[in-house]
Amino acid sequence: MPQIQSEENPELLFEEGKRFYCGARDGSCDPDLALNLFYRAARLGYAPAQRLLGITLMEGTICDKDPEKALFWLAEAARHNDPQAALSLAIMYAKGEGTDKKWDRAYQLLSAPGVENLPEARELKIKLKESLMGLYPKLSEALALEERTYRLSLNSTQTRFILPFWPSGSKDDSREFSALLDLNLGKKTIEETFHTLRSLMHVYYTQALSSKDKSGGSLATP
Repeated sequence: MPQIQSEENPELLFEEGKRFYCGARDGSCDPDLALNLFYRAARLGYAPAQRLLGITLMEGTICDKDPEKALFWLAEAARHNDPQAALSLAIMYAKGEGTDKKWDRAYQLLSAPGVENLPEARELKIKLKESLMGLYPKLSEALALEERTYRLSLNSTQTRFILPFWPSGSKDDSREFSALLDLNLGKKTIEETFHTLRSLMHVYYTQALSSKDKSGGSLATP
């Protein structure tokens, strides 16, 4: 058993754990020791250790999968403002791993400062919206028809530069997701949700066209 320089320093514990997790130049590899070191560093509140421990328990790379423990440690790291941990935690909430599906919590995490600009976060937010919309095909068809009407009114230049409202739309699309979530939770009817999303679509195209006019003909995509 190698000697650890400081059992009280979480950063040193974590770095030593990575050595035995990944393998040092001398070929050292001891998954059990690596996991033990990660646990010790994580219990001392060190966010990188909490994140890697959570991901390890989620993926089962050097130990058995334990989604509930993974959820706990990723939540701890996210609480310490670790963006990658928050992203991984959102994925677990979205899939219902270690917990019931919590799309609202997943979306909240994906929209947090430091997380929202990660490409993976944006992609997952769009997938969550698409998953919710997929539960309501008639609503999807009605909105698609509404959008076709909008886009037929655009000229060729506008069509080329203005992205479709769905699924990409504006960067801040939390209101769209909230409307779909309210429908999913039974707080709103399909008709109410359609009117909300149609209004948001109208605002989106109005702002996009206004942006084009102010830029003197060249549109900065939203």
